[in-house]
Amino acid sequence: MDASPAGTHVRESAGLYALLTNQLAVRTNRTTAMQIPAFVDALKTYTHTISAFALREYRYDEPVVIRPFLQMPSKIYPYASVITRTLSDLLMYDRAYWLVTERTFDGFPSSIEVMRVEDVIDTPPVYVGIQENYQPPADPFYYLARQVPTRDVIKFYGSGEGGWLANGATAISTAAALEAATLMYSSTPIPTVALKNSGPDLPAAQVEALLAAWEEARENRGTAYLNNTIDAQVMGFSARDVQLVEAKNLAAIGIARLANLDPVWVGAGVPGTSLVYSNRVDLYRNLLDISLRPIMHLFEQRLSMPDVTPRGRTIKFDTTAFLRANPTETADLITKLLPLGVLTEDEAKMLLDLPTLGVFSMTPGAI
Repeated sequence: MDASPAGTHVRESAGLYALLTNQLAVRTNRTTAMQIPAFVDALKTYTHTISAFALREYRYDEPVVIRPFLQMPSKIYPYASVITRTLSDLLMYDRAYWLVTERTFDGFPSSIEVMRVEDVIDTPPVYVGIQENYQPPADPFYYLARQVPTRDVIKFYGSGEGGWLANGATAISTAAALEAATLMYSSTPIPTVALKNSGPDLPAAQVEALLAAWEEARENRGTAYLNNTIDAQVMGFSARDVQLVEAKNLAAIGIARLANLDPVWVGAGVPGTSLVYSNRVDLYRNLLDISLRPIMHLFEQRLSMPDVTPRGRTIKFDTTAFLRANPTETADLITKLLPLGVLTEDEAKMLLDLPTLGVFSMTPGAI
């Protein structure tokens, strides 16, 4: 049996694997990814949404007074900024870092500084090929070229899949190439034009002057005049010819799949499909359950570990307001449940964001 077809297939597969895992992965970084609107939309859907959730502290599943550290982790950045920066690194690099700058009398963090992944060295020099995503903080640990105590490093661990920049190298590189093509076509909206001279050859200086005059004229008017010795020949393709709009939509869908989001969150549409939610709550619940909650659990469980939080206590995000129905639906629900005794007056007021002053009664007939 001739083994050449199989051998050829193996060589092609190896070449494709090298292309996808080595070349594209090396070229993908935060700067490139942040030039892609769909990628930025996906990242903001996670970070901006989750950073709007307050943290809550529980002791054996019973809510307790939250520590000030969980309300304002940093003395420099506001709460939302800290959460956004941390989750951005966790999503893109599959890890994130905090540096403890102050502690309470019992040794727990009271203030931190967010360390961006690009600013740290988390690989011990004696271990070659160590994976930063799977290991505790290195000792020595370096931040901005200075050594910091490893005991003061709080490392957040991702899912172990490598992060968006590693897993999505192909999708990100493709989308970036399309953005570059868009920029090129926006500056030169027509295909490349070659001016063919049918007469005697022109000196280099006259050629340069002719090309400069042609480009300047095209910026001012779309109509050109050519004599009997100069002929304009179109080379390449226009934006319509290469279906740039359709390609960018497909690239945005690829980014959405990478981020485990419905394409609607990155402004993309899937031809031939229609996803309809009955109301805003269903849309948000789908986003929370399918996309946000796994990354929220990684963050919550790391903050609940004993080097950050006393034993027996857990940290969770409060998503109550995110899933709250509109006021009319909430009022209708309260009207039905309050006479049945399912809700108390104070609980009903909390659902409506009303102060529980204990002065007015919502129970019919009560004084």
